[in-house]
Parts: sequence; structure tokens; C-alpha cells
Amino acid sequence: MRISTAAVMSVVLVRSVAAGAQDPGEALWRGLQENPPTAPQTAERIEALKALDTWLAEPDSEKNEAVVAYYQRAVDHAFDCIEREKPGKGVRVFQLYSSSVIVQTPDTVFAIDLDQGPNKRLDQAASEEGVAFRMREDQIARLARLVDVSFHTHEHYDHVDFAITRALIEAGKTVVVTESNKALWAEQPWAEKLVVLDQTLDEPHELGGLTVDVLHDHQWDNETHTRGTPCNAFLIATADGTCVGTKGDINCGLRLYGWLNVMVERGRHVDVMVGSPIYWRGANLMREIDALLAPVWAAGHVWEFTHRSAGERGGATGTYARNSLGVAHAIEAGEACALSWGEHLDIEPARKASRARKRK
Repeated sequence: MRISTAAVMSVVLVRSVAAGAQDPGEALWRGLQENPPTAPQTAERIEALKALDTWLAEPDSEKNEAVVAYYQRAVDHAFDCIEREKPGKGVRVFQLYSSSVIVQTPDTVFAIDLDQGPNKRLDQAASEEGVAFRMREDQIARLARLVDVSFHTHEHYDHVDFAITRALIEAGKTVVVTESNKALWAEQPWAEKLVVLDQTLDEPHELGGLTVDVLHDHQWDNETHTRGTPCNAFLIATADGTCVGTKGDINCGLRLYGWLNVMVERGRHVDVMVGSPIYWRGANLMREIDALLAPVWAAGHVWEFTHRSAGERGGATGTYARNSLGVAHAIEAGEACALSWGEHLDIEPARKASRARKRK
């Protein structure tokens, strides 16, 4: 019954978008709520995600009031879940815009690459920039209350946000950035409170009840790797040993793969990998990383609007279709799950560690 419901919902949604219906969001929300994230994905879940792809592929969909309302509803839903119940063990991974992830543990809440929408300024809030697709002011304040530690892989506007960072610092929370990101905000009165972590090989950092390993790498702008933006990879382990990994936008896998091998030799593992799985300026070693770690892949850059031309039809970066193509061919040891805005996935502690070790 659920498969047929999702399939019918997808067809109805496609027709309603084509006919110019004002708000297909309710049918989408219902379809996704009835078919929550799983790893591996179910057939009905895939139908619901494809329907979301169709809606968001419309030109300028990020300016559509119904899309903005849907996104803000999804943000509220995630925050409600975080406030209502803690996971008893492991982690609960929530997806927000693009690469923004919130991770709830039994003891703390941390975030990775928090950003609120397709705003492109890092010197003012999205509301000041005039971007319609953004969090409400009350949502930013609520986020700052909920999150204890926020990690940012690099300084690009789809991985860090001026207003969110300011709110977190003003709330007394810990915000981890690269050295270049801190320098970018040097004139801000709160910049000195930003935290920069050294790269680790042997001893991890202890931060807010978390154990954190860091790799310093780059998002390269050219094929010769002579120009790029500093970008960190993180392995973030909770008190019960559940580990969340991200590479941010590191786009050559060579240094990352070498570092991950060192981490494994030191006894580290990864239960869930979030963020972009894509490599576009060097070696694509996703298949090798999957064989080494066997994580659940919750691929990021989810429905990000800044990677398509304004006014043109297109799914942007991180539609279900794009994410599934980006990871499916490279996954043998792990599993994949696509999370849309506001959704979450529960990960058991040390879920993949023993399996990864057996495959070595």
C-alpha cells in the first residue's frame, strides 16, 4: 500500500507542478513523512525523493514562497525533534540546507557546515542581503540555543554563515573554523572567539565532550593544485564512540585517503559520512574510502540552489538523482541514505567498525 501511495503522490505532484499549482508542498511533506529515511533506501522512499526533485527543479524555485515555507517548516520540524527527545545511544543526524548537518547525541549537540540558504555574503546576514530562502530570525536564535559545538570545513558561503556564526558566539557556543576563515572575519568583534584546531595524527582534540581528529587540506581551484581554499576534514567521535566524518569540499582524495589510513591504524573508524562525496580536481577515491571504512553515506550538498543558473530549470546540486548517481556505483561495504531538509537518520554506536575491520 505504501509503495502505491508514494507512486501516486509522485504522479500527482508532477502534474500539479506542470499545472502551476500554488503549493504542492503538503503532498511532498506527507509523502516523505510516511516514508522516512532508511539505509538502504526503500522503493517508496525513492518515489518521494524523486517528487521533491521535480518540484525544486522548477526555475527560481528558491524564490517560491511555498518552497521557502516548506524549508522553514522542515527546519522547525528538526528543531522540534531535537528538543523533544534525545537518542538513547549512537547519534541522530539531521539534514538542513545543502551541507548543513546537526548531530544529536545522548550528551551533546554538534553541527557541521551550518548555513541557512543561498545567500552569498559573508559580511552580513541573509535578511540584510535580501535572500528569500533563509531561516527566520527566531529559528537562528533557536539554533544557537540547541547547538553546543559547530564545525566548519571551509569559508565558502555554502558551508558557513555570518548570522548563524555570530548568534552561536553570542550564545557562548564553540565555533571551529579554518585559520583563513578566522582571518576573513578578523574585523568582527567576536572573531577572537573562533576556534582553529591543529591537524592531528596521533592525539585527537578533546572538545565539548567530543573527540576530534582534523586533516588540513584544500578545495583546489585548478588541476595543478597551486590555488585553492583551505578545507578541513573532521572525524568527530562521541562519548560512546560513534563517529561522524566529513571531508567538506576536499576535491582530491589523495591526501585524505592517506590520512584516513593513518586514522584507521590508530584505531579510528567512521560510522556515518556526511557532506559532499564528489571529487573534481584530482583522484576520486570514494570507492577506496568505502572499502576502508564501510560507513553509512548521507551525501551532502542537498538541494543547493547556488549551483544552477538563475531563472533556468535544473535540480541544482544534491538532488536525490544526483546524489544516488554520485555514491551508488562506489558503495560496496557501506550503505547510502538521502536526507531531505529537516529529516534525520539514527546511527547505532560502532555500527560499521567491526565490519570494516573484517574487510581489511
